[in-house]
Parts: sequence; structure tokens; C-alpha cells
Amino acid sequence: MAPTGCERLTEFDDATWFIVNDGVMGGRSRSQGVTGDGALTWTGTIVTAGGGFSSIRGPVDGEFAGATSLTLRVRTDGRPYELLVDDAVDGRGRVTHYASIQVTGGAWQEVSVPLVDMEARVFGNLVDAEPFVPDLATQVGVILADGIDGDFSFEIDWVDACP
Repeated sequence: MAPTGCERLTEFDDATWFIVNDGVMGGRSRSQGVTGDGALTWTGTIVTAGGGFSSIRGPVDGEFAGATSLTLRVRTDGRPYELLVDDAVDGRGRVTHYASIQVTGGAWQEVSVPLVDMEARVFGNLVDAEPFVPDLATQVGVILADGIDGDFSFEIDWVDACP
């Protein structure tokens, strides 16, 4: 059940989320996303030589309208993951907005991530851009780019858009 006033975006009953690893720039990190029992399990290995990131993303089509935050129920290994969101602002090239997901590893936890004051980046580099516009959201995801080689594990039970 979604927290009061929030709309459940996904319970991962389908496989619409996709992987973007550093192979797009010659890196060797790898990962996979598997859905089951209504949750998404994203696991892999970060290789910092030549890249050093992995992400999993899903499409958004109007579900963020009026939202000021996303609430996620996640279980992690304690590494510093970030939420990423894209929007389709006319006249602006692709900009991805990032916010830290503040959780500890181990147990299932609910975390609220504000959609205001997110960092705007293009290919990981900070840029000066208009703030994220939730009503024009096109994509949501999670990225790991902490500069540390090794395995990772991140599970998402659900995502809610909250006013």
C-alpha cells in the first residue's frame, strides 16, 4: 500500500527496466536485473578501469505529475547508490538529475528522495541546467558509480511518487 497521498509507480510485475553499464564508454562493469515476487533485484560487478558505473532504469510517462519526492522500499549492500531521473524539457538536450539514496545496508528500508535540488549532470559531469520537472519525467533509475571495484546488490520492492 502506498504511503498517504502517494501513487504506486511500480511493483515490478513486468520487465520494462533496462541496464546501462559503462560498456557504452568502453568500460567492463556488468550487471543484471531480475524481477520476481513483485521486486527487482539488480546485481553486478563494478570495474573502475575504463569506466566504473552501472545503472538500471525504467520508463516514466506522466506518473510523476505533481510529485515532490519519490519513496522507495529498498534493500542494499550499503554502497552509495543514487536515484536518477530524466525529463523532457523543450529546447534542452538530455540532462539527468541525481540525488543520493540515504540508506544503510542489510534490511528492507523505506527512503524518501526529494525531487528538488537534484544535481544536473551530463555523462556524469555537473552542468548548469533548469531544475528537474516531475510532470515531464521520462525515466527513473538507480546508479552506482562510487569508484570502488567489486560486487554489488540492490533490491527495489516498490517506488511511489509523493506530493
